Amino acid sequence: MKKTEKKTQSKIKQLRHLGKSYREIAKSLHIGLGTVFVYARSVHLTKKQHHLLSYRGYEKCLGRLSKKQRHLASLKGGINNAKHPKLKYSKELLLSLLKDFYTQNGRLPTKRDFVPQYGSFFRVFGTWNHAIREAGLDPNPVLFAKKHVANDGHRCDSLAEKIIDDWLYARNVHHERNVPYFNTKFTADFKVNDIIIEFFGLHGQLKRYDVLMRKKMKLIQQHHLKLISIFPNDIFPTLRLDSILKGL
Repeated sequence: MKKTEKKTQSKIKQLRHLGKSYREIAKSLHIGLGTVFVYARSVHLTKKQHHLLSYRGYEKCLGRLSKKQRHLASLKGGINNAKHPKLKYSKELLLSLLKDFYTQNGRLPTKRDFVPQYGSFFRVFGTWNHAIREAGLDPNPVLFAKKHVANDGHRCDSLAEKIIDDWLYARNVHHERNVPYFNTKFTADFKVNDIIIEFFGLHGQLKRYDVLMRKKMKLIQQHHLKLISIFPNDIFPTLRLDSILKGL
């Protein structure tokens, strides 16, 4: 992990521990809301912090409206004007966002791709899968639970790994999958010539995963291997593989 990225991650978690909202953190550090969500969601707030967070949000928004206006705003699913609350995202617009994303990216959208609009999706459709179905698409499986087959036939452990594999294949970059680390039980996600590419999809979310990740990093350092690390925020909500893998 780059020093700047590690420093940003530390600041995000520190501010979240202080009870700041995702939007407050994003505004304070001048970064994307999706990045804040990925790094801060593992931080659990106290009941008091949740109460204060809700109160601040209420004071900034609904607290300025009359009881009737609050009820109307709740039904509409958004507040654009204190006197005339109206729907921020219509059902038709939300469905078009899903369809356009699928057409442009060639894959099903996930919740991470629409963090700013997710509340609207929930209010209009009830669940994410309902929204996907109404857009005429098949609901997306659990991100890290189902095997995915890349365009070159490689089996991948997650949607994110499939996206990486398809990126390499589309640019005619010869790559190998699940390459063993010498005589150990560990395998590298991808290998291009003498470069190892690892997607650390559950970093910071599972203790066991982080332990295995550190063991891999130790092997990489001991054998002086070249490594490219990819994290979820490098793929969701904005794909940044062009800048990360451009050297290939």
